[in-house]
Amino acid sequence: MYLFQCKRESFPTRFQMAPKGKGGWQALESNPETINPFLKKIGVSGLECVDVYSFDEEMLQFIPTPQLAMILCFPSSEAREFLSKQYEEVEKNGKKPEGVFFMNQSEDIGNACGTFALFHSLGNLENRVNLGKGKFAKWFAKAKLVKEDERSDLLSEDTDLAEAHDETAGEGDTEQTDNVDYHFITYVNKDGQLYEIDSCAPFPRPLGSTSDASMIKDASVAIKELMNNVVNLNFSAMALIGK
Repeated sequence: MYLFQCKRESFPTRFQMAPKGKGGWQALESNPETINPFLKKIGVSGLECVDVYSFDEEMLQFIPTPQLAMILCFPSSEAREFLSKQYEEVEKNGKKPEGVFFMNQSEDIGNACGTFALFHSLGNLENRVNLGKGKFAKWFAKAKLVKEDERSDLLSEDTDLAEAHDETAGEGDTEQTDNVDYHFITYVNKDGQLYEIDSCAPFPRPLGSTSDASMIKDASVAIKELMNNVVNLNFSAMALIGK
């Protein structure tokens, strides 16, 4: 079982991993048994988190629809150079997307890259799921009004979300640690377009068109490319399914 957290070390150039800050958020366990109750605590409904056990096409057909997003855990140190080149290519070709909710993770918020992946998913699904009027919705309304590089600090200062987050983290069975080498990102179906969103990357990465029925399969193309460029294949994933 993996915890949602970023490692201290950095990707080259501008593609950076966020180190743990003093007094930062604890990591959440990366399983549906943790994420689904957390969604309820922050007032979000209309979607469910489920495990993705394989990226083989014959197994993907068993994942329910509509497929809205997928959170991926992968070995970060081996992936740094490969992913950095992918984002450099996007920037060189001038394909950086607009209209996608995005925030850079600051070091002050601590082990929260998986939480950022979840919030990136929710922030880009506001027209697909019920964000409610609770803790997340109140923060999100403010976050949309500030710059991308200000949203992380806005989140770290939100005591209501921090309380819900820490309460959920405390309910987990996995010991908190800084000695990790795994990172979390999300793939989101936003208005029929697939985006890879990483709080430690400089911007979201567009991956082409997708649909509610094929989002996981479409994202698996990029994931398999990543897997072909690392030795450690200890990946895990969770899908966010609309209800």
